[in-house]
Amino acid sequence: MNESNNLPSAISHKKLSFLLLNAQKDKIINTNDINQNSEEYEKLLSELKDWELSTKTLLKKISKSNKNLLNEKSSESIMALGAMEVHLNMALQALQIFKKDN
Repeated sequence: MNESNNLPSAISHKKLSFLLLNAQKDKIINTNDINQNSEEYEKLLSELKDWELSTKTLLKKISKSNKNLLNEKSSESIMALGAMEVHLNMALQALQIFKKDN
């Protein structure tokens, strides 16, 4: 957080041009690295799809859960389950944003 406090609120075009000209150049990636990264990326997408499906199934079960099932749980426990449900929904929204960028 302290690093963001050191950032200037504005930068001149001249200074920005200087920084761009003197920036370190990107490394060239060979095709073997691209293929390996592509395979890893596809595996990640597959695992994310599996996670998405199981999370949606779990959220449906939580929302349909019978109140009788939760009668013996403390209010703290029920709130924790609700918080988990909210976090899972936020994670699904984050995943949708990630998928839009493909």
